[in-house]
Order: sequence, then C-alpha cells, then structure tokens
Amino acid sequence: MKAIYTLLPILLASLFMAGCSGEGTDNAQLEADISPVIPKVNSTVMEVRVTDNQQVKKGDTLIILDDATYKIAVEESEIALLQATRNVKVASINNSSANVNVSNVTANSYAVSATLSSANTTIESAKAQLAVAEKNFERYSTLLQQKSTTQQQFDQVNADKIAAEARLQTAIGQRDALLKQIDASRLQIENTRTQLSGTNENIGLAELSVKQAQAKLDASRLQLSYCTIVAPADGVVSKKNVQIGQVVAIGNPLMAIANNRKVWVVANFKETQLEEIRPGQDVKVEVDAYPDTTFSGKVESISQATGARFSFLPADNATGNFVKVTQRIPVKITMAENMSQNYPLRAGMSVYVKVKTN
Repeated sequence: MKAIYTLLPILLASLFMAGCSGEGTDNAQLEADISPVIPKVNSTVMEVRVTDNQQVKKGDTLIILDDATYKIAVEESEIALLQATRNVKVASINNSSANVNVSNVTANSYAVSATLSSANTTIESAKAQLAVAEKNFERYSTLLQQKSTTQQQFDQVNADKIAAEARLQTAIGQRDALLKQIDASRLQIENTRTQLSGTNENIGLAELSVKQAQAKLDASRLQLSYCTIVAPADGVVSKKNVQIGQVVAIGNPLMAIANNRKVWVVANFKETQLEEIRPGQDVKVEVDAYPDTTFSGKVESISQATGARFSFLPADNATGNFVKVTQRIPVKITMAENMSQNYPLRAGMSVYVKVKTN
C-alpha cells in the first residue's frame, strides 16, 4: 500500500501530461520575491509587532528600536542649524554696516575734495591780495623816501603786506592738510572695501554652514526614522529571528517578508529539450502539494547560462578528465492569477511542468 501512495503522484503526472505534447520536467519549483528585513542602525529592540507567518502590508511597522540616542542627535543638529542661521544674520548685519562705512568714507572723501577746490581758490585769492600788498609796499616805500607820505601810512601798507603773506601761508597750510586728509580717506576707503569683501565672504561661509547643518539634521532625522522598521513589501512574515531586548547590528537579517501574491516557476530543462521551447508558449503546471489540481502558465524567459555556471565552483572542462554531462537551463514560467484559498502557492514547492511546443 505504501508503494502505491509513493507511485501515485508519478502516475497522476503521467496521466496529466499524456494528452499534452511538448517538453516536461519535474526539476522545477515555485519561486517568489522574498524581501529581507535588515536594520540600518545599531540599537536595542524595544518592541516586536509581528509574529511568524503573519500577513503584512508594505509600510506596516514590524519592529521598534531604542531611539533615545538618535533623538539627541536630532536635537543637536537642530541647535547647530539654528546657530548657523543666526550666524548668517550676524554676517548680513556686518555686511550692511560695512556698506554704510564705505558710503560714509566715500562721502567724506568727496567732501574733502570739494573743500580742496575751495582751498585752492583761497590760495589764488591770497596770492592776488599779496601781489597788491607788495606793490603798495613798494610804492609807499618810494613815496616815504620822497617825503610824499607819512610814516603812519607806510606802516599800514607794510602791515597789510604782512597780513597778506600770512593769509597765503594759512591757505597753503589748509590745502596741504586737505591733501593729507584725501590720502587718508583713500586709504580708509580701501580698508573699508576690504572689510566689505570680508563680510561678503563671511556671508558665503555662513550660508555654507547652514547647508552643512541642514544636511546633518536631515541625516540625523533619517537615522532616527530607521529606529522604526517597516515592511518593505506586502507578504507573509517568515524566518523571524528577533526578540525584545536583543541588540541588533546593521546588516543582520531579522526576518523576511515572502510575497504571497505573485509566484512563478523556475524549471530546469535539459539542454536537449530547449530546441522548440520559446517565450510565450503555454505551460501546464502540477504542484506536488495539490495532485488533483492543474495550474496554467506561460514561458516568460530562458536563462542565458546553465545552472552549473552559477554554482560556487563551476566545472572547468579544460582541466582534469573530461566527462560530458547533460546541462540544465533555467526557464522562468509565469503563473496565471489563481488566488484560491484552497490552493495557496508557496515559494519552494516542487512542481511538474510541461511546455506545449506545438
């Protein structure tokens, strides 16, 4: 009786395929997307919200990690950003002040230049007055020698000449002082413009500091978000390997989410069977778990290399004794939509497939 039960799946598969011409193989199994759940930060598990074989949706919370350290990092980054933003304001104020200083110094320079023009005019006037006073002095000196004027009149003319000379010297001194002020103003203008350039550079550096602080804040918030581990896809929780209080490290898998909606078949046909197999051909699939049910599918694609070429140590026929072995080529077969609760398809199930080649 046990032998009969053992041979029953083979007999059923033979009867199933008898009416369908084509290429078949039992070296096939169901495949599905299996997404690993891996922590991106080092921390301690505070809460596990799922159990093995529980169905979840993409984005559902799976695990909560201790986030105290990462919250502190966010607060520090927020403070750094606030400081950088205020530094920009201070630099802007300093820049405005430097602009005002440049304007004031330039205005003072223009005012001194205008005063210099007036001083030059005063000098010319003092020279003219001195020339008149010198001529009057010479004339009154002659008249005094001729006894044609009084000593008092001569003394007055002499005093006017001395006063004219003094006014000329005073005007020249004022002009020289203005020239020195102009030189000082030019130097001051250069200095204030240098300061203005420095404040402009400070603004640029402060703005870069803001961008840097913002980037650090974004990175800190991202790290904090990693303390809540969510489902990467729809599916069923599998291989759960995490407990409350466990210290997890970056890269260590905690569980997997197996897609229970979309499965396909990978059938490994002998290379001698591939001559007439083409993408798009219909396929009949029998799952060992459901021998009384037939599923349908289509050939989607054929692998570019044999399965042996993807092994850890692929055979090298150029060394040692050569023994020819028939190779197998993986063929991907998509399954038609069949979400019956009575026949759930799971990754790894063994199947028998037959491709209708004509």
